[in-house]
Amino acid sequence: MKRFFLYALLFASVPCTAQTVNIFESGMNEGVTYSLPDTQLDITVEAECITRTPGEFCRYAERFLRISDAITSESKEWELTRVLVKSNGIPNSKKTYTVALGDNPINSLVLTDKGILSAINRKPVETESKETKREPRQRVNASKYFTEEILQATSTAKMAELVAKEIYAIRESKLTITRGTADNLPQDGESMHLVLNELDLQERTLTELFTGHTDTIKYTCNIKFTPSVESDTTRSVLFRFSHKLGILERDNLAGAPIYYDFKNLKTVKIEPVDDKKKKKEIKKEGICYSLPGKALVKVYTASETLFEAEIPFAQLGTVEVLSRKFFDKNGSTKVLFDTVTGGIIEIEK
Repeated sequence: MKRFFLYALLFASVPCTAQTVNIFESGMNEGVTYSLPDTQLDITVEAECITRTPGEFCRYAERFLRISDAITSESKEWELTRVLVKSNGIPNSKKTYTVALGDNPINSLVLTDKGILSAINRKPVETESKETKREPRQRVNASKYFTEEILQATSTAKMAELVAKEIYAIRESKLTITRGTADNLPQDGESMHLVLNELDLQERTLTELFTGHTDTIKYTCNIKFTPSVESDTTRSVLFRFSHKLGILERDNLAGAPIYYDFKNLKTVKIEPVDDKKKKKEIKKEGICYSLPGKALVKVYTASETLFEAEIPFAQLGTVEVLSRKFFDKNGSTKVLFDTVTGGIIEIEK
């Protein structure tokens, strides 16, 4: 049975930022309302589009430069590079509770910007992940390095011949510099490095007129879904992929299916609970937290497993109560919660 809430944002990447927290200290007259999370899966699909473009002089690559593998026709191909699966916590409106701090032996509560309980009597662990983006190489217009003789050539074959001679001249210049036989050698190592880099750029730019060039652009697709207790499913289509068209929606039959399995491992026994009675007990006794269950999540193709792991989920477990008797008035009892699963990470007393 499938009861997934599925949202796909194609070709959009999600930035990672530090989590904002709100701290509530004792002495406040009003109560503090906090939530326990449901665990949401955040699947990032990464693919690369590889475009091959022939050079202007590709027909003369073998003749003038002895290059036999030059690109002779334009092509585009997609490759599925990897699938990343992460967990996020989203507040569950049915697991929202209020605690009064005025007469409670809890000095402070820390909530995330979404209102999820993060810590008691301590600061949460601040995490910030930064993703480095590889900028595509800027391609230089080859005509920038054309001499007057090249520009005045009356045929493509003659122009190709003159450009090839220019490439050989650049190579010879590089050899004389590295061997120390050049008439005007750079004065220091840094200057030599700059000169050689410029010569490399000139040679590469002119050579691509014969060999052609390959451009690789990275694309990402972000898919989020929040499973429920009844969400067990096997071999369901998550999205589709085509080597010609790239990442496609799951109902687009132009691509091959990428499947997912979700199996509740039932590591926590869930019993029917009277919600009203449970809320009264929590208000009377203390702070509630989650005892998460686990599920096996698998993403795969017909021939390859892209991701497989057991992941804890708050909604597959139960809600438990941390008694107020556990805390002393001087605030020496400190608790850190997992804002993704609602479980307890650490208790310091």
